[in-house]
Amino acid sequence: MVYYCCAMLILSSTLRNELIAHATALLPEEACGLLAGRDGQATRFYPVENMRHSPVAYDMEPRALVQAILAIEAEELELLAIYHSHPSGPAWPSTTDIAQAYYPEQAYLILSLRDPARPELRAFMLNNGRAREIALES
Repeated sequence: MVYYCCAMLILSSTLRNELIAHATALLPEEACGLLAGRDGQATRFYPVENMRHSPVAYDMEPRALVQAILAIEAEELELLAIYHSHPSGPAWPSTTDIAQAYYPEQAYLILSLRDPARPELRAFMLNNGRAREIALES
């Protein structure tokens, strides 16, 4: 598996809309998944079931997560980011998000649907107990 760590991610408006549609469809639960592509340009979204079915937490279903990773490898893409939504919270990592950031070399995307008419998507590096925002370009 090739991982990509960067100071910036590029996400097309089409892919951004796909994330918003996915998260909106799963309200009031948190949605989650993986983004893949090359050289910081995300081209694919892999939704993964949130096995907690919770509005305030997520755990990716292990089999679905492995299937997504295998698909990324088969398509010779790089894992660019781990994504989840905050149905009623800000697009900022919670203390739980930071504590459970098991892949510190990966970017984390958080989509806030606190105001469904104006979804907010932000990207972060989560490591050493800290959140550092990175640029998210379209």
